[in-house]
Amino acid sequence: MARENDKIDFKSSVADKKLCSITIDIEVSPEIAGKEIDSAFNQFQQQARLDGFRQGKAPINLIKEKFAREAKDKAVENIVKSTVFDALAKENFVPIDFPVVDEFNYEIGQALKYRFTAECHPKVEVKGYKGIPVKKEIFKVTDKSLGQSLDALRDRNAKLVPSSGAASDKSFVSVDYDAFDDKGVALPEITAKNHMLDLGSENTLKGFAKALKGAKAGDEKDAKVEYPADYPNKALAGKTVTFKTKVIEIKEKELPQLNDDFAKDMGTENLEDLKNKVKESIEAEEKRRQDMDVEKQVVEYLVEKNKFEVPQSLVAQQKEHLIERMRNYFKTQGAPEEFIEKQIETGDAKFKDEAEKNVRLSYILNTIYSGENLAVTDADLEAEKNRMKESNPSRLEAVDKYFAEKKENIMLSLKETKLFKFLLDNAEIKEEVKDMPLKKAE
Repeated sequence: MARENDKIDFKSSVADKKLCSITIDIEVSPEIAGKEIDSAFNQFQQQARLDGFRQGKAPINLIKEKFAREAKDKAVENIVKSTVFDALAKENFVPIDFPVVDEFNYEIGQALKYRFTAECHPKVEVKGYKGIPVKKEIFKVTDKSLGQSLDALRDRNAKLVPSSGAASDKSFVSVDYDAFDDKGVALPEITAKNHMLDLGSENTLKGFAKALKGAKAGDEKDAKVEYPADYPNKALAGKTVTFKTKVIEIKEKELPQLNDDFAKDMGTENLEDLKNKVKESIEAEEKRRQDMDVEKQVVEYLVEKNKFEVPQSLVAQQKEHLIERMRNYFKTQGAPEEFIEKQIETGDAKFKDEAEKNVRLSYILNTIYSGENLAVTDADLEAEKNRMKESNPSRLEAVDKYFAEKKENIMLSLKETKLFKFLLDNAEIKEEVKDMPLKKAE
């Protein structure tokens, strides 16, 4: 009969032990291993359907001949399952996942020997999480910084109007072009009609911007572009391409006047109301920047002050998550697979370091959270739901549905918010108020 639920006698010895991993050697005698083999053969005998024999009536010698490998595999599997956790229990070691067999040696009639490694959660004592030194820069909105934001708003709402003058580095130029390689051979797959180029954009190839500056409608210009060897498009990577262009039209931006009419077009009552709304938006963005910067300082401090070993299996999982996130990003940008794989290869060490940092930070934050008896209550959830309803008065049912379906995610978000509030309430924050820095002119 099967022995899957029986205890199996074995010898074990610890080969290596660290903060969150252990390696153990196991040995099972030839006699006990043989009994497991016999048990496996008996199971196959009861279940096998062989020609000329009723189920369960085939001779054992025929079963052994036909199912030798299967019986060995089943016996080994049963022995490992029946000994690995008993061996861990002897060492008072609680694994976070099924152990990994590193070495294995067994032939029928001999002792079965194997080595396995298991990982556990580390015992963490977080140091220095109260009184964390934090520098908080507060940028106040000035007339000049407000003026820059209003100008940017005007620029985003500018109209393109035809121009009879020569193209400048701020012009928008519509061109037809054909492409040729460095030997003058046409590249028919690279051609365009009425292609609009923003000569002031960093995304516009420098060769185009240089060739077209000063051009007028009807002019024909050659734009030479040298593509870098790592350019994502393999058809162009490392090549010098000449674009023969014909200027179809030149347009310039026409900015709207900053007045009440413009303010009303933007959905506000008047210019003063628009200024207030823009200022509020800048201040809200500045608050988000402050929060992100302060949180980053807290995280970096905690990680630097608390260095300990973490389970490498969790690091590997986190690393794969980071890689997959980057892969998906590049795919959405249309990058070719070869380019993506190259980025993954060159960033391997960086991914591992970031993954290890994230896993360690998770242990640090969870230890603080539980150690300070912080908790997300039903009242916290209800308050968050009411806040969201106030922000979305026309979508009350949608908010209820969201909270019903995403409760766990919301709980995690509230947990993080509560934890960082605790850390900041207990931090040593030095505030420094400065004027909002002006953006550099393009």
